[in-house]
Amino acid sequence: MKVLKGILGQLAFFTIIPVGKTDFELTMEYSFLAPIIVGLVTGGIDYIVLRGLYLVLGGVVSILLIPIVEIIRGFNHLDGLLDFGDALMIRGSSEDRRKALRDVSVGAGGIGLAIVYITIFYVATQTITNFGIFSLYKLISAEVLSRTIGLLSLSLMRPMEGSFLGRSFYEKLKGKWFVLVIQSVPFLSLSSIILFPILLGLFLVLGKKILNGSSGDLTGASITISFPILLLGEDRCFLFSLPHLL
Repeated sequence: MKVLKGILGQLAFFTIIPVGKTDFELTMEYSFLAPIIVGLVTGGIDYIVLRGLYLVLGGVVSILLIPIVEIIRGFNHLDGLLDFGDALMIRGSSEDRRKALRDVSVGAGGIGLAIVYITIFYVATQTITNFGIFSLYKLISAEVLSRTIGLLSLSLMRPMEGSFLGRSFYEKLKGKWFVLVIQSVPFLSLSSIILFPILLGLFLVLGKKILNGSSGDLTGASITISFPILLLGEDRCFLFSLPHLL
């Protein structure tokens, strides 16, 4: 029962899926399973909704993946992207940037990064054309890998000053980076095996340089922007491609 509550907590925390009352402590304790649990569920929902709309609207429906993904996430990660965009554009100390991160208003940096995100996502949706089983794999893979990157940023980097949420997750995820990485292996493709460490390294560097640590907003930003980039790069599962490379 404890494990089940911890698993359901991942869906409640990272999505709008109604799973009833959950325990926040258990949610954090089992957050190392979030990529595989939330990624499989949301990737499946992405595909089912997109496939259903395709039967009604035809091929143009792929662009609707953008609102589908954000609605399922409850726009929570998008909020992190906007906040991080504001902090990214601040010229000053880490403290100045952290103040911008916590500011409830959205500035030019947040709007600019949102435009970048939507542009990349739009291009990525154009790679989904046949709505077959491979499209399902692409969506699940991008969901799992992007969430792995986000949680690895909390596991590998100490939280920034004043980040209660970041510190809470860091304490539970500390030392579990290997478990997070192992979950991603079945979903790596020939391209994402290169993109994954690049994106992870980029957000770790930005977190350290901009905020002097990890935070929930950094995690949200990394999940949000990594998803369409990984979706763009997905071709075929690395494990299935390996025999052809040997």
